[in-house]
Amino acid sequence: MTEHRLPMHVEPTTGGAIEPLITQFEGPLLRYAASVTGDLERARDVVQETFFALHREMTDGARGPVNGQIAAWLFTVCRHRALDVLRKEQRMTTLASETTEAAVAPEPSATELEQRELAGQLRQSLAQLPERQQELVRLKFQNNLSYREIAEVTGLSVSNVGFLLHTAIKRLRAGLVERERAP
Repeated sequence: MTEHRLPMHVEPTTGGAIEPLITQFEGPLLRYAASVTGDLERARDVVQETFFALHREMTDGARGPVNGQIAAWLFTVCRHRALDVLRKEQRMTTLASETTEAAVAPEPSATELEQRELAGQLRQSLAQLPERQQELVRLKFQNNLSYREIAEVTGLSVSNVGFLLHTAIKRLRAGLVERERAP
């Protein structure tokens, strides 16, 4: 996983300052937005709007994200934009990128097959969690955000984030153990 910590200050007037941020955050934001919207194309639009908002913040004389908390700021803006898209369209679709990737992938090794099976079981267990817990797990483990950053993104308290993540992880473990025992 990529570490999402940046220097405390990014020069707002430098046009090139946003390019490294795009390089670093585009993939994680795209995965996150896709998990919220359920659609890769809508996710791309959301991420593009997020970077436009960052550019405006950095060039309009503002000092950019508060105290250099760029990861939390980007994920918060991305989340709000993705939820706005869902509210406007009022429908969810399934992201089919895994099917596309599987169609063009070379033959997997036995280890890769085992990892894919475990990942599939984990995704099934994750899908059984409440939406809020799914979102927190994605922010923590797919995007490597701290509890404080997750709290900023979701509007929850840090202790509530910790409790919900602990509960989610317990449920995920129990789901995997149960699947192992099943014939």
